[in-house]
Amino acid sequence: MAELPLPVRDDLNRAYWDGAQAEKLVILRCPACQAYTHPPRAMCTTCWHEELVPTEVSGRGTLYSWSVMHSKGNPGFEDRLPYAVLIVELAEQKDLRVIGNLVGGQPSDLAIGTPMQVVFEKVNEDITLPQWRIAAADGGVR
Repeated sequence: MAELPLPVRDDLNRAYWDGAQAEKLVILRCPACQAYTHPPRAMCTTCWHEELVPTEVSGRGTLYSWSVMHSKGNPGFEDRLPYAVLIVELAEQKDLRVIGNLVGGQPSDLAIGTPMQVVFEKVNEDITLPQWRIAAADGGVR
């Protein structure tokens, strides 16, 4: 079986992956207009300011969309079938979205607008992935 494909850190995404390693969700933010930018970019997508600041966010959001994978064909994921790939809109800003997988729940539990909470999956000593659980009514995870 193939190994799970893993992210490669570069100058743009390093703060995101280093944050995940520390079990923090870190998104680039513009100090000029305060807009968050994700996926990471070299400049603010709102005002074009060129110095973005890594900023820890709450890790809370709502389910924007998802897809359930049932078929083989994605190397490294065969033993996880079926699994749900989620797009979560973060609470900090409209249209600020991140991608991850559903953990600790069933795809049948999902609906657009479902409250979500980030959790972290340690893959190895160098890589930790932000993933998502359905948030409990009290704001925690269930």
